[in-house]
Amino acid sequence: MKLTKVFGGLFALFLLGVALSALLFENVPPTHVGVKQNQWGGGVVSEDYSTGFHLGVTGVHKWYLLDRRTHFLTFAEGQTASGLNQERPSLEIRTTDQNMASVDVTLSYRIKPGEAHLLVGEGLRAVYRDRVISTVESVLLEQLAQLTSEDFYSTETRLARAEATMPELVKALAPLHIEPEALLLRAVRFLGGYEQRLQDKQLTYQMKLLATAQLRVETELQVTGTMEKEIEAAEKDLRGTWDKELQQMKSDNEVEIAQIFGDADLYDKQTRSEALADYETMISEGNLAIDKAEALRNELRNKALDTQGGAIYLAQQAAENLNIATVTLNSNDPNVPSILNLSELVEILVGTQK
Repeated sequence: MKLTKVFGGLFALFLLGVALSALLFENVPPTHVGVKQNQWGGGVVSEDYSTGFHLGVTGVHKWYLLDRRTHFLTFAEGQTASGLNQERPSLEIRTTDQNMASVDVTLSYRIKPGEAHLLVGEGLRAVYRDRVISTVESVLLEQLAQLTSEDFYSTETRLARAEATMPELVKALAPLHIEPEALLLRAVRFLGGYEQRLQDKQLTYQMKLLATAQLRVETELQVTGTMEKEIEAAEKDLRGTWDKELQQMKSDNEVEIAQIFGDADLYDKQTRSEALADYETMISEGNLAIDKAEALRNELRNKALDTQGGAIYLAQQAAENLNIATVTLNSNDPNVPSILNLSELVEILVGTQK
């Protein structure tokens, strides 16, 4: 029961919040601009309100929503107006050469940013679209009447006239707080007989342009052919010059290479000869040094052996190398040396035994 009351209270608060927001705030959608008016004095507020929620008390303020998107005004036959599109019959223009032409035109426009509140304040909210139609039609009738019949099938002339008409439309629509964006001349039609004659004339003009273009093409082909021959001759001349220079450079390079190889071979032989001579000299000097060292070694050895120590050394070597097959020992004779005592044997061999 308590839970039901809680949910009931929350739902009541939600409904109250929705009601208060509806009474106190106004939602301006992204496609529109909002204008607020004080109903108790003060008139229209001098501000354009953008997308979002804005304070607006019901009964105190009144809101107007104006479409900020691009509008299209089309003068053409067989069209149906809908939404942002406004359709009117084709414009009947009398050209400067006194021919009647039906012209299809489309103009895109929008409310000037920041001036929607001025449009509402001046009482134009309900009638500005009709006023745009009459104003644009008046300007177009005046501007397009400055063209001749032949001007209409010249793309450059039509575009130039449309561009020149835009400043006039800007000036004429400024009091309505409207700015034009683009003007397109879509089609033009003349009376049956004149239409055919005009088409034939246009065809003749196009054929003339085609003939002129073909003449230019042929002239350019002649110029191109002459240039090709000149280029071909210049190419042959350059190829001959380059071939001659290439052969000359090749011959010079071959001579230089042969000279380099000759110099290298001569250097190799000279270096090898000098190295061989140095080698032989060094071998001879080395052998001489070895011989001198050997002679010195023998000399020093003989000097060393010629001393008493040398005699002892030689005796010891002889004793060590003595090979006695059989020995008869007499233990009764003390003068008989023992071969097992090398020192005594050495003294005997040297001659120093007492």
